[in-house]
Amino acid sequence: MQFGKLVSTLGLIFLGAVSVAAQSQPGTLAALEFQTPKNGAVTQYEEGRKQKADWHKQQKDTQPLYVWEILTGDSTGTYVVGRLGQHWADLDKPTVPDAADLDTYRKLIASNVQTLVARYYDYMPKVSNPESSMTPSKFSEIITYHVRGDRDSEFRSTIKRFNEAIQKGKVPLNYYWYELVNGGPGETFVLSIPHANYADFEDNPNIKPFREILKDAFSAAEADEILKGFDASVKNTESEIIRFRDDLSYIPAK
Repeated sequence: MQFGKLVSTLGLIFLGAVSVAAQSQPGTLAALEFQTPKNGAVTQYEEGRKQKADWHKQQKDTQPLYVWEILTGDSTGTYVVGRLGQHWADLDKPTVPDAADLDTYRKLIASNVQTLVARYYDYMPKVSNPESSMTPSKFSEIITYHVRGDRDSEFRSTIKRFNEAIQKGKVPLNYYWYELVNGGPGETFVLSIPHANYADFEDNPNIKPFREILKDAFSAAEADEILKGFDASVKNTESEIIRFRDDLSYIPAK
């Protein structure tokens, strides 16, 4: 958890016509719903999600529908459901008809849901260092950054420098940056750090403190300046742990 802990202490997945060439590239949109089951209805909710996954299989849906469970923080017990790697235009041509999808959700799941919030996030590949596997990790550490409105550019610049330092030093860290683009406060960014198991949250003694990583890549003075700029740009942070629920997810056969 070293990178996430250090960054957290110092201070995360659609419009108009898109060309055929652009559509051939992976999308960056994470279309997510945050579904909180009613009190005492978790078992029924999860059973409904399993049936919904079976329904997608019967429809021969070509796109995964992922489910995560939030384990810590104010949203403990909420499930995150959605698709990754989308284009905005994909919402106009869903892989299963919207009407049938919504009808199935209402029949199998809706009666056991207390609250539902939809949010759209944009993945930031230029400042991320993803894992090679396309399957979500068992756990993820999620750190949400609420950035000062007049410091947005500075925040973007500092996370770019973070990524440059990690790449330059060949530091064995994987992470994903997202920006909230609809469904919540502006200037909200999310850092998602994958973990294979709970033991992986321990500080890795083979990874230097983050300031040292920056100093090795640039200089001591520049490292301090980068960290100072990052700290000044962030109003506050929140952290959570989420668990990938492959038993509730739908992943099409290859």
